[in-house]
Parts: sequence; C-alpha cells; structure tokens
Amino acid sequence: MRRQSAWKIENYTYRECPHPDREYGYAVSLHNHSCHSVEKLAAVNQVVKRTFMRPFSGILQKSFGLDGISDLNYGEITFNPPYTPEDVYQMEAAAAANWGFDGVHLAITDHDEFAGSLDLLRGRPDLKGRIAVSEELSLWFQGHLFHLGVCQLPESGVEETHTQIQAAARGRRYDELFEILGASGCLLILNHPLVAWGPGAESIPVTELLSRYGWAIHALEVNGMRPREENDRVLELARQWRKPVVGGGDSHLLVASSVLSLSRAATFKDFIAEVKDGYAVPFVTPDYFAPLQWKLFLRVLFFISRYRQIASYKGQPVATMLEQRKVLLDPVGSASRVFLGLVSALGLAR
Repeated sequence: MRRQSAWKIENYTYRECPHPDREYGYAVSLHNHSCHSVEKLAAVNQVVKRTFMRPFSGILQKSFGLDGISDLNYGEITFNPPYTPEDVYQMEAAAAANWGFDGVHLAITDHDEFAGSLDLLRGRPDLKGRIAVSEELSLWFQGHLFHLGVCQLPESGVEETHTQIQAAARGRRYDELFEILGASGCLLILNHPLVAWGPGAESIPVTELLSRYGWAIHALEVNGMRPREENDRVLELARQWRKPVVGGGDSHLLVASSVLSLSRAATFKDFIAEVKDGYAVPFVTPDYFAPLQWKLFLRVLFFISRYRQIASYKGQPVATMLEQRKVLLDPVGSASRVFLGLVSALGLAR
C-alpha cells in the first residue's frame, strides 16, 4: 500500500480512492472531542514508573503545582481540549474540503457528555440535518473499559436519556442500558474495540460483549489514532460478526480526523439508515499513515504548550495552583509552541 494515496474500505478491504467526492456526496466525521470533553492523564501513571523517568518525577509534579502530594494519581489530573464545538466543526469541514466535500456530517462525541454537540446544533441552525447530538459512553464490562459512540440521540428529552444511560452504565445494568439505547433510535458504534488498556489484547472481552449485546451494536470503528495492525484486526472482527465498519478520527488535539466515513446520504439521519442497513465506507487519508509515535509526540507537545490553561487537579485549575510561579514546563511549553508552528508550516502536523 503506497502511503501517499487515500483509501476507502469496502467489504473489509482497502481500495485506493484519490477522489472520494466523485463517488460519494458527503463526508462524515464521527468521533470528535470538544472543550466539553473531560480527558484524564491516567496513562502518565505508567510513564513515571519507568526507570528513565524516576529522576524527573518530582520535577513533573512540581510543574503541575502538586509537589507536596505523595503517591500522586495522575488520573486525577484532567484537561479539556481547547476547542469549542464550532472550532471542531470548522477544523473537520476544512479538512473535508481538501477532498472536495462541502462541510461534513458531524458527531461531537465528548466523553460521557452531549453538551458540545447540542451547543453546535442549536448555535448553527444552518447545519440542521448534518449535526448529530452524540456522546462517547464509557462502559466497564467484565473488568475492561469499552467506549461506545452514541450518535443521534433525540434532541427532545436528551437530558433525561443521557441521565438514564449514564446511570445504567455506571451501575453496570447492561440489559437496561442497551434497551434504552436501542429504543432511542441512535447509531451505536463500538469505538476502537481492541484497545488493550491492560496487559494484552487477549484479555479484552470483546467476543463476550458482542455475543451478549451485538444485537444493539450497529458498527465497529476503524480509528484514526490506533495502529494499522490493530485496525486490521478490527476489520477481521467485524467480518466475523458481519458488522459494518465506520471510520472515526478520535484526534483530540492539534489536527482534524485522519479517518472519516463516506456516504451518499444528504443528512445524518439517512447516513444512520445506511449503516443500519449494513453499508458503511471508512475513508483513510494519507495523514493516518504517519508513524503513530510521531502523532502521539505532537499531541504531547500540544498539551504541554497549553497545559496551564486547560488542566485541572480535582477540579482546581492548574493555572490557579501555579499563579505567579515559574516551573520547568514553562520554557518547554514555549519551545513546544515554536516547534509545533514550524511543523505545521512544513505540513508535517498529523
């Protein structure tokens, strides 16, 4: 596969697609996060345990204003992406325009929160029919964390529906949860289903989840921030379960989605009907094939460049904790902004 071309995935197979607008009328961006999404730094807990990081662990804590806390749990440090829902739409629409599309059908899927998509829907009446009230639902199942893309919740009564599904998910009342989701008429996507949060992929109970609730899950996701080998295994999993596959970006920071979906449907509602009928076409842009470590590196730099403004600890903003203090990450943040500007100017931001 030549990396400079774009590809679509049909019947679980990659096919070159340099001009998607000639075959499809619409691009669909299904997996996005705005400033309403709460992101956790739990992964840092593992990083600081590595031998090379031990001399820097105190410096890192001090940079967050948390140097007096022993056994710090970085999972209690959160941040919100620095993008309004309108920012997300503009970013995704501009990227889709590069492939010949006029705007996008968009689902903002903030973590366990629908406010971003609802704000955009109500603030942009000109996009009616193209914006889906959505969220990314966290679901612990047999000791594993899955994420479900819940797209196109009915606007009427969405607060009540959201409260019901969140309560059922947190209470691990799975039958109730999937009955509510099924009755809502939403599109339910199993996002990045093979992410191994634990020791290995063999520990992921995805077969058990699909065996029990596959009737309610409409599609699996090829994810723009997961490695090619993992996404290929998702394609095989979808083939085995006869599920369509959609594309989702999941970029969080810095740039637009590198994986979209293609559609002939003029509205998000009609796109959902396509997927439920078994027809879905992920679109993989050249940016996806950039090395994953490079993409993650750029996002770490992006976070460092803005962490004072966007991070919090137990609800207290880092900016407040660091008021009138200078820490090591300040010059690192300044250097990161310069470096990211250069990378973007050279067209290397992925």
